[in-house]
Amino acid sequence: MAAAVASVVADAAGWASVPRAIQAGLVLVTLLVLPVAWVGVHAVWALRGRAELFIAAKEHPRRRPTDRQLVDHLRNEHPLTPLWWMVAVLSSLGTLCLGVALPFALADGAVLAGVLLGTGLAVSLAALTLAVPGIRRAASQGSEDRRRRTELWHLPTAVERRLTIPLLGAGDGAHPGA
Repeated sequence: MAAAVASVVADAAGWASVPRAIQAGLVLVTLLVLPVAWVGVHAVWALRGRAELFIAAKEHPRRRPTDRQLVDHLRNEHPLTPLWWMVAVLSSLGTLCLGVALPFALADGAVLAGVLLGTGLAVSLAALTLAVPGIRRAASQGSEDRRRRTELWHLPTAVERRLTIPLLGAGDGAHPGA
């Protein structure tokens, strides 16, 4: 990200001449590749933690995970859901933009630009066709995880959690009507 900003600033200020292709590549990596990579790494980390918690639950069925572990690894959605949604949104935007730009490039006779835009359009459509079933699969895996989690550990509902919070401070035993 810093390289993309530095190249744009250096070119705009006249300090260094940076080719447009390099700037466009850096901006695309910053806007598209880095978020997908970050969400993917986070999903892999959550999947690994989720698997470890379920394995530990089979070995020690009475030991409930900490609240932090539950928040980090056992959400109500599958860890791959954000990754699939990000791929779906980015490929939808790519399909829309490339689909609009392709006829203009072909009308101007820019064959190379048309080939590049057509290839990008095909890749975007392929990513979209992979992302939609991935979202459905992640949703069903999330509901399966939720079912397994409720079998292993009883988690308090929102009402039960509110009832455990003291009304007047940190459990000082004060009467609620005082």
